[in-house]
Amino acid sequence: MTRVNSAVARVLSAAFMVAGSVTPLVAQRGSSAARPRATNTSDQDVNRMTAAERAAAIAVVEEIYRVFEKVPELARPRGFEVERQVAVGEGSPVVNERGVRMYGFGLWFYAPSKAATFGEGSPCIVVSVNKASGAHQGIVDQLDEAGRGHYIEQDIGVPKPGSTLVYEGLRWDTPDADRRPGYVIFTTGGRSPWIPITREQYLQAQIFHAGGKNGETEREVKAALEKTAYEQWIAGVAERKKQRDAAIATMARAQGKAAADELRKQLEETERDVTAQLKAGEAEDRAQRQGALASRYVDELRAQLAALTPAQRAAPAIVGASGEAVDAGAPQSHRLLTPDPEFWRVRKSRVEAHGIQVVMTPTFFCANPAVQAALERVWETLDWAALKRIVDRPW
Repeated sequence: MTRVNSAVARVLSAAFMVAGSVTPLVAQRGSSAARPRATNTSDQDVNRMTAAERAAAIAVVEEIYRVFEKVPELARPRGFEVERQVAVGEGSPVVNERGVRMYGFGLWFYAPSKAATFGEGSPCIVVSVNKASGAHQGIVDQLDEAGRGHYIEQDIGVPKPGSTLVYEGLRWDTPDADRRPGYVIFTTGGRSPWIPITREQYLQAQIFHAGGKNGETEREVKAALEKTAYEQWIAGVAERKKQRDAAIATMARAQGKAAADELRKQLEETERDVTAQLKAGEAEDRAQRQGALASRYVDELRAQLAALTPAQRAAPAIVGASGEAVDAGAPQSHRLLTPDPEFWRVRKSRVEAHGIQVVMTPTFFCANPAVQAALERVWETLDWAALKRIVDRPW
């Protein structure tokens, strides 16, 4: 279940539209009241998109939204309410400054109603245009030295009409399996928006994270290991004495000389005890530090890289369940990917749709029976091919 919770958390954190303005999708229980059609933009740094770009992005959002409106369970919800939250305006570039901008919307579900749940709901459906990270999980929460994100590709699911990739697949808890979110990804021309990371790039990234930029972290670790805990403690004797004297003086002013003398006795006794303990364990501590200096992780990584042949360096990186490098075909192994800058590069407009990603998540709120039934209906009957036609349009 840990994997599922982390996957759901990734989806929710990636649902960048949560700060956007709310537009009701439909009334509860199939009300025939007119539905608002205006799409409000968010306040997320709107200056990053021009007025024309925002208008074009909103038009794409509306076109995608109309595809979802055709599903009866969303058009006439029963037993729940749905709200649309739109994010158009922030326009953060994908991959680099030459890349297209990301935008989209989320459908928040409340069962039986937003009022009944005091506003507690969940974005059970999140639609993102030009989202480069896909359904992948980062090895580390950092980029490599070249600024690329490295992502572990998730399990491939059953394709949808026109989809480039489907990861996982909407699945609920069963006696034999845990819940999984479903990711459906459409791209222009069916081209993969990611490229494989090589084994050399993977090891270089690990070396970068272990050693830091220009070896800064490596030098800090080495400096910390060169002195024993006892030596570091002794180096701080004068500073600790200043702190003790200040505390004792404060006690004397507050509670008198007797209380100050008692505090002095306690603090000096603690100083002697800690000094004796560290001195007694110094030999073992020094041996451990010397061993760590002689066999550092960054050195092991460099040795692994040096041992690779040119063909092995150029081979795709494959990692196991815990992120370690493994051979292709190993159990629970996955490719390492990074966004392809060329795929995401602007051709005509910064808001042209190079990719559409639909994520459906089986969170606690989404598992409400009425909501779950509606989500399953969307997963099975949505006009997925219509989304493909949008990304294949000549922009």
